Amino acid sequence: MIQTAIVGGGVAGAYCAYRLAENGLHPVIFDPSHPREKPCGGLVSPLALKLFPFLKRLPIDHSERDRLYVISPSGKKECVRFRKSKMLGFSRLELDQYLVKMAIDRGTKLIKERVTSIERKNHLWNVKTQKQTYLAKTLIGADGVNSIVREKIIGPLDAKNKGLCFGYLVRGLEREEITLRLSPYRNGYIWVIPRSKNTSLGIGCSEIKFSYGLKKELDVFIQDNFPQVEIISKWAALVPNVKSSKIFRAPLAGINWILIGDAAGHVSPISGEGILYALLDGELAAQAVAEKKPQIFDRLWKESYGWSFFLDIILGNWVYKKSIREFYCKGLKLESLIQLIMF
Repeated sequence: MIQTAIVGGGVAGAYCAYRLAENGLHPVIFDPSHPREKPCGGLVSPLALKLFPFLKRLPIDHSERDRLYVISPSGKKECVRFRKSKMLGFSRLELDQYLVKMAIDRGTKLIKERVTSIERKNHLWNVKTQKQTYLAKTLIGADGVNSIVREKIIGPLDAKNKGLCFGYLVRGLEREEITLRLSPYRNGYIWVIPRSKNTSLGIGCSEIKFSYGLKKELDVFIQDNFPQVEIISKWAALVPNVKSSKIFRAPLAGINWILIGDAAGHVSPISGEGILYALLDGELAAQAVAEKKPQIFDRLWKESYGWSFFLDIILGNWVYKKSIREFYCKGLKLESLIQLIMF
């Protein structure tokens, strides 16, 4: 019998397991592929560093920047400086690897099997993998935007609340600054996020139905700005992009289950930041399970950062309107908005 089964070993699942293990509760993580490189920038914001200072001490190579550049759709460039903190750029392979190691060192068990289905059975959970079936008392879904746990319990995120990203890992831009270029063609942006050994160069779109030409837009940007860059690999991925707070009327926790991270839809709709929310969810879910009240996770996350997340939903719908984006082009300073989002 497993006391707590965590489906997914990314940032949310691994950090939740670590916090549970710290409290003497030794969960089991099910994940066939983590740790792995993931299709995201690996950018850690000043707010994430403030709330989780251990990130600054991780023995992992990373980039550090005290500014970022935002380019409007018409090409106007603004610099945003962080006076009291920095932004760190991690390889997701190395970050996830270290978080999983932290959890295992504290007593977490990692089962490298893919969960194919889950089923309630007499107030317990049957967790079925390709190899066998496990029985668990409490289930935590940390298995991403297409979460099998979410689908079974409350239903999947619908297509209009998912975005699409495409990008490359490249070499040769590790000395560049962090840059975000708002797209003139769709609700989204191109990013350049240097890490220590490579750079994430990608483009995100807030709605799948507007993703036509996504790769071409990024390729043209690269050709115009970094024609000599060395492409290591390419990827495409769906990401949560919640458009309405009504989505969170459905509970994200019950008497013996919790959804966290991407599975909960907890990614900023405006900045695309997910690592911060994954860490917060992992900590709060571990607290709820340790108190033997998984259902209080819904209250905890809303009290902790719900106001900020709901504000992001409103700002996301506002910022990406063409009229507002063009207003930026006419000289409005972006710094106050970026500071609000990143801090």
